[in-house]
Amino acid sequence: MKSVLLHIDEDSALESRLQVALDLCRNQDAHLTCLQATPYSAYVAFDPLGAAFTQQGLVADVRARELALREKIEARLGQEDVRWDWAAADGDVVRLLAAWSAVSDVVVVSQAKPSKDLMRPQAVASDLVFESQCPVLVVPDSMEALNLKGPVVVGWNASPEAARAIRLSIPLLKDASAVHIVTIGEDDADMPQMAASTYLSRHGVSSDLHTVPAGNGKPQEVLLKFAHEVGARMVVMGAFGRSRLRETLLGGVTKALLGHSDVALLMAH
Repeated sequence: MKSVLLHIDEDSALESRLQVALDLCRNQDAHLTCLQATPYSAYVAFDPLGAAFTQQGLVADVRARELALREKIEARLGQEDVRWDWAAADGDVVRLLAAWSAVSDVVVVSQAKPSKDLMRPQAVASDLVFESQCPVLVVPDSMEALNLKGPVVVGWNASPEAARAIRLSIPLLKDASAVHIVTIGEDDADMPQMAASTYLSRHGVSSDLHTVPAGNGKPQEVLLKFAHEVGARMVVMGAFGRSRLRETLLGGVTKALLGHSDVALLMAH
């Protein structure tokens, strides 16, 4: 992974994802691109007759805050031992991150987006996973650093999403001290854990296989518990294996983990 894309915004989780992005760049000798995306269309108001006008005071305030944030982060990056550049754009945050993902190896975002500006969208991670052309690393708000040389858990359910997540995470798995492939419930007869393990071995990645009974709790709880037991700070997994509508209506592992995981999630759809 040589190109890391970081979502920049003025929110309480910025420091955690910035630190993790820096850890990732150091581990992979990668270049960091900071993308500061602002949906200025959110500051367009309409009068009762349908005419549109820009709330100039709000826009000026947002621009001033963004400039101050950029200067602060650039000063910080000037003291770090990573290569970096800065991009700023006007538009929908998810759309812009997805567009830039075409020339990135991984996008780093936060679990949620508690922006100080309530007019901005909140669900960046869950929406981006669907649109991104590369894996998305979702960082818990409380994470202070990510040890990429420690154990990693890989969630395996034989889905195309899980297979893609494994394939795209190989550069990180090569540096892990241990790789644990975990299946919750019965192993898939056509595409078992062993097939995933064999594939990784051809890339020089050794792995341990684990099958956890489905009745031991909700899948997301079982996966996180296992990660805690082996000391893993990152889980690699496929995202939204069923349709987004069904996931929203019925709930699901992806949705639950995006809201409550205390370990980093490397996701691919």
